Order: sequence, then structure tokens, then C-alpha cells
Amino acid sequence: MNALNKQRSPKQDWLILEELVASIQKKLAPAASVEHNVHIKGRITQVDRQVDVLVTQLIGQYKMTIVIDCKDTKRPVDTKGVEEFSGLVNDIGANKGVLVCPAGFTKAALRTAKSHQIELYRPVDTGNHKWKIRASAPATCDFRSAAISIGFQYTALLPLTLTKHVAHLDVFDATGKSLGTPLAVATAKWNAGKLPLEPGEHERHSIFDDSNTFVDNGYGTRVQVKLFIDYHVNQRMYFGQIPIEKISGFLDEYTGLVTANSFTLGLLSPSEVENSWRKLAPDESPPVAPLFGLVGLDCWPE
Repeated sequence: MNALNKQRSPKQDWLILEELVASIQKKLAPAASVEHNVHIKGRITQVDRQVDVLVTQLIGQYKMTIVIDCKDTKRPVDTKGVEEFSGLVNDIGANKGVLVCPAGFTKAALRTAKSHQIELYRPVDTGNHKWKIRASAPATCDFRSAAISIGFQYTALLPLTLTKHVAHLDVFDATGKSLGTPLAVATAKWNAGKLPLEPGEHERHSIFDDSNTFVDNGYGTRVQVKLFIDYHVNQRMYFGQIPIEKISGFLDEYTGLVTANSFTLGLLSPSEVENSWRKLAPDESPPVAPLFGLVGLDCWPE
């Protein structure tokens, strides 16, 4: 906590939490009306009841009302806090009640809230405030590398003398247009992910999209040849956490799931994955279900 936060009063912190919760709710329900610090006359008590965040939306001819109460407590909210809020929800006739507390809720409060059909959340937000969280998402990173050999087939009756390695031959189409060299084209296709990437052996895969390819036979005549690659794809699997740079949502205390309409992932380098993530054995499953599955290629220099 910085010096500015230390100087704020509990009421100021509560107001900031209230604004934060309202802001998150607006992002989650952009079509709804979201107000904070609203006063509504109770149906039963006939007195003004203060509502931290009020969400209303028309569904057909019906007006749905959701009341959100914000608790900035040092300890988890207990049963008493839930029951008091349930009384507020009932007094103003809301369709749904929601409690939000960064410190969470006791087990007894969870059971009580469920019996009253009250939702329980914690804010999940990476903004600059005292409840700021550092978030990450479980992920697998699948690195693929390839060992490539270039094949050459020639069946014409004309003599053929190669003055270069097959990988560096100048290849042309039937009109005489240059198509590049087998090594350059195969490398570019691999680097762009345009070759099959499944682990294992891949045989006689055509290098050029045009099957009518020609090379100089060493005597000034272009002759038709077939050029292909055989390659083996190796796989290295890693498990780790991708940093989430920006997110704004709610953590459901019942399910442990986060609701957010968007998030921004942080930067992740291949060296960080290989040096700090857990390497998985060929048949090993990740310790938890990954939210993302990334595939990376060990690229060849072009």
C-alpha cells in the first residue's frame, strides 16, 4: 500500500471500491443502467435504504433490479453480514442481491448466502488501487522443430549435371518465372506454419505449389524435375502461467471462476518458457486444465 492509500479514511476506501465495482459491472453489462450510491425507499421499513450499486435493465415489459453491496473489510464477511444484506434486498424488492468483498467470505456465509440466493464475488482488477491483483492464466506451450532433407526426382532422357547442391538450385515454372530455391521456399513455408506440423515423419511433401517445376540441366536447357522434402517434427511441451496484463471482472466465490468481458495478456518470450516453465513428458498431462494452448515453431534462418 502506498502513502496515498495510508492517508485515506475507511469511508474513502469504501467509496473507491464502490466506484470500482460499478465500473466493472458497466463493462460486464453495457446495456444495463448502472448507478452507485443510490437511495431507495424500503417497501417494508418505509425508510431510505442506501444501495452501493444499483443495476436495472428492461427485459420485455419487465424491469429487473440487481442490488450490489460492497464490503471493504479486513476479514471475510460472516453470516451476519449476509443476513443484513438479505434484509436490504427484501426491503427494496430487488430481483437479485450481490455481495462483493475483496477479503472474501466465511464458509458459513457461503452457505447462508446460497440459501438466500445471494451471489458472492471478489473484484478481479489490475488497475492502480489497493485491491489490485496480479493475474495469470494456466497454459501449455507446444514447441515444434523440424529436421528437413530435400529430395529430387528426374526422369527426362536429356543429360543432367548439377552445378549446385539440390537445396540451392534455381527453380522455374513452365513460363520461365523464378520460383526461388528449394531450401528458401521450404524454410519460408515451415517458418510461416504452412507445412503440416503434426509430430512424427512426413514424407515426399511437395516444396512448390506448382507441380511443373524446371531447373537448368547444366547444358543450357531447362528440364522438368520433382522436388520434395522429407522431414521429422519434434515436439517439446511446457506448462506454466501466462501473465495477464489487464483484466477487470468478478471472481465467483461459489465456482472459483472469473467473469470478465475482455483481458490483455502480457508478453511471453520463448526463452522464459524453456527456462522457467515445467517441461512435460511425452504422455504427461498438465497439472491443471490450461486456459490457453500455444504452439511455437523453431524457425530456420531464411
